[in-house]
Amino acid sequence: MNTTHRSYNEESGDFRRLAGFIMDNNETIRAYSTWCIGRFVGWKYGLYDSKLVYPDFCGSNAHLWFDGFGRLAGFAIDESGRAEVAILTLPGYRFLFEEMLSWMQANWRDHGDRLSIEVTALQGMEQDVLQRHGFRRRSDFFRQAFDLTQALPPRRDLEEGFTIVDMATHPDYHAQRILRDDAFGGRSAVSEQELDREVRFYGHDREGPIYHPQTDIGVMAADGRFVSGCEGLLDAHNAEADVEIVCTHSAFRRRGFARAAILECLYRLQEMGMRRAYIAGYSEAAINLYASIAEGEEATFYVYEQS
Repeated sequence: MNTTHRSYNEESGDFRRLAGFIMDNNETIRAYSTWCIGRFVGWKYGLYDSKLVYPDFCGSNAHLWFDGFGRLAGFAIDESGRAEVAILTLPGYRFLFEEMLSWMQANWRDHGDRLSIEVTALQGMEQDVLQRHGFRRRSDFFRQAFDLTQALPPRRDLEEGFTIVDMATHPDYHAQRILRDDAFGGRSAVSEQELDREVRFYGHDREGPIYHPQTDIGVMAADGRFVSGCEGLLDAHNAEADVEIVCTHSAFRRRGFARAAILECLYRLQEMGMRRAYIAGYSEAAINLYASIAEGEEATFYVYEQS
């Protein structure tokens, strides 16, 4: 089959082209990749240190394949610019996986010593290709899908002095940044100057087309500190959402705050008309937490790394 391929090009409208590809083929993308529209928008809008080393991050970290009619058949993408790659195709073009993988191995060597790639349990053919190309399964993770057309468990009362807030009515991004610095980076002391920089730096995500402050949830203590939180990223086109950035401050763990934040987010998504919500777990504690919140359908994903 005649195919062509080229690098991502902003001036050619590739952001909208790839976003439309993901949303229009949502069921396939969910089944045969670990990506979603929220993850793709984060790739485009999110800022992080490794992204700043590329003069043209998007052009250097996404490559598009077209069929003989000039229609988009799939694309390869490096999420961070550090060889953490993915391949997304339409169902009839899964046979391109090996060609796309070989292209990345030949052309993205400067991204890192070893490529790593995530695949779903349904991608047996792709796993065989990876093994032939010297990749080995390194780890697993799981995704829980909540059916929001069904009744959710009742909300539970928080401890006295704690309340649920969202970033539409209480947009304290400094408090949110302090929480995330502690939860994800173990940083408990950040100067005001550095905090201001981080709020501006990481706030670029909020400029993206799917950010919804009403589903950017925080659990707030009486003194104004954020002790836990999560964020619901919308795929309104498909009436779905992904619950991301679940975290709890190290001084407030094992008190049910993350559970409360996630459940509140699910309720709000349900009230908005979303039919399904997804949440991924990488640790045993996270997986057990998500499974205990509400009944859901679990999918297994594998991370393969080049030997």
